[in-house]
Amino acid sequence: MEMTAKKILVVDDEYSFCKFMKEYLTRLGYAVTISMNGEQALDLIGMEKPDIMTLDMRMPGLNGYDILERLRKENSTLKVIVISAIDTPEMEEHLTRFGAHAVLRKPMDLEEMAQTIKRLLE
Repeated sequence: MEMTAKKILVVDDEYSFCKFMKEYLTRLGYAVTISMNGEQALDLIGMEKPDIMTLDMRMPGLNGYDILERLRKENSTLKVIVISAIDTPEMEEHLTRFGAHAVLRKPMDLEEMAQTIKRLLE
C-alpha cells in the first residue's frame, strides 16, 4: 500500500522563508503548499485539507491570531505550528492556549522543526 505524503501548509508573508521551507520540507517527503497571506491560507485549508500548518504571527491583513481564532471557532483538527520571532514564555503559553500545537522561534532550528512535525503527525 502506497503512503500518500502528508500535506503541510506554510503560511508566512516573507517569500524567501516560504520558498526555503517548501524546498526543505519537500526534501523530507512532505507535500508542501505555501501561502503568503491569511485570507489565502484559509481558502487553502478548505481546499487542500493540510495535515499541518506552519504559521507566522505577524502578517498584513489576517494575522496569525486571526487564523488561529477562525480555526478554533470551526473546531478544526488542523495541527498548527507557530513559527515567529516572538520569544517570551508568556507569549508561547498564550499561543498554546489559543490553539497552537507547538511554538518555534525564528531563527528556527530545522532539526527541531522536523522533529516537531513528525511528533504532531504521529
